[in-house]
Amino acid sequence: MSPAHRAVRPALLLASALLLGACGIPTTGVVGSGEPATGIRSTVTLYFPGKGGLTPVPRRTPQRPGVEAAIRLLFRGPTSSEQRVGMVSLLPKLTKDPTVRADGAKVSIELGFDNREDFATAAKALSGDALAQLACTAVSARHAEDPDVESVEVAMKATMEGAESRWNIEGHSATCSASARRSAANSGSG
Repeated sequence: MSPAHRAVRPALLLASALLLGACGIPTTGVVGSGEPATGIRSTVTLYFPGKGGLTPVPRRTPQRPGVEAAIRLLFRGPTSSEQRVGMVSLLPKLTKDPTVRADGAKVSIELGFDNREDFATAAKALSGDALAQLACTAVSARHAEDPDVESVEVAMKATMEGAESRWNIEGHSATCSASARRSAANSGSG
């Protein structure tokens, strides 16, 4: 390589770098892209009576998973694919979403009704296995939010202007898990 080429070479490299560096891409500041990632937790566990007993059913949710999302999905009932495998709901159909609050080991659910017929139907339906659906779903969702919570007290209230019904139920993760194990054993033997 001649001395002239050696002298021109650094100048060509510098000119190339400057041209490539200014290729028309504007500089930008910080671009906001929402909240930081927190991991994939878009599933809640709902409990439905099925063949052989109360059965845990994982359900994807577009909203933030938790007690409120789980209870709202539970009241909407099983999906068509869940119904095809025998899942049913004993809970009444609601015309309004329930109001759900969680604080420590306590979950409160309030159902509001506009007419006496819907109120009476719901008050009659909310017993036994229907309340177990609620308790186990609330326990599972609350335990997912706070693993230290084992036992959950669920206070439920149905209201309509001039009328009110209240239920207090308690669920424990061991009780709900045992129910699910019995359900799995029963469905495996049939």
